[in-house]
Amino acid sequence: MGKLMSNDQEHWVLDAGNTRTKLVIFKNDQVVQVIADEAAEEHGKHALASKQLPRYTLIAASGPLTSFWNEWIETCSGTKPGTSSVFQLENAELVGLESTYTTMDTLGLDRAANARAVLSEDSESHWLVIDIGTCITADWIQAGKFSGGSIAPGIDLRLRAMYAGTSNLPFPENWRETAMEGVGLHLGTNTIECLLAGAIGGVNAELQQRIEAFHTEFGDFRVALTGGDAECLELRTPCPIFADPKLTWKGFHLILKDLVQKQ
Repeated sequence: MGKLMSNDQEHWVLDAGNTRTKLVIFKNDQVVQVIADEAAEEHGKHALASKQLPRYTLIAASGPLTSFWNEWIETCSGTKPGTSSVFQLENAELVGLESTYTTMDTLGLDRAANARAVLSEDSESHWLVIDIGTCITADWIQAGKFSGGSIAPGIDLRLRAMYAGTSNLPFPENWRETAMEGVGLHLGTNTIECLLAGAIGGVNAELQQRIEAFHTEFGDFRVALTGGDAECLELRTPCPIFADPKLTWKGFHLILKDLVQKQ
């Protein structure tokens, strides 16, 4: 294959989730490209073929890796020290968060990355970090410590559950496009709109109530909002909202930099 070189300015985060694998490319601490699934593998093949690897790569896999990525990791892990380094984030304990959570070894890697990201943004404030994806997580960070939270079905899971669990309710295939038109946050006037009002409007009301309850109990705090389906919501809260669709990836990149410093 020849000598493999590294691009010192480039770092990769391989985010392998439940349904998709995304390759997130950082240069100078900024996300410059996000590539998914087969296209991500093609990019990885090109990096090997051109002998231009990222200086550091973090593997954050909550789902299974394909055979290609397993072979890619094996190849890059065997390169000469100083050319390319691969770090595998096997569980959230490696993140080093201060925590009162009792099972850090089973905490989702994305939840740990979100916590690392908001603490980098503001370590003095209390945070409620809400991630709207396959599942909806709402995690409480108090005085710099990860304290736990909740996990609930995401919007798509709710719609699929109603479709699978009934005889006559349809599954709205293009529900995200419909939701971006504002449907789902108001009264439904047909079956599809009613499904969206129950799933999207229900999630919106659920989260607003949780924020208000936390505000009553703890006083002022900040809300971080992320995840692929966060843009479907319209949260009105007494707390300032910090919305960042790249929050999880930024957290993973901070974790990568932490691991590099520790090596």
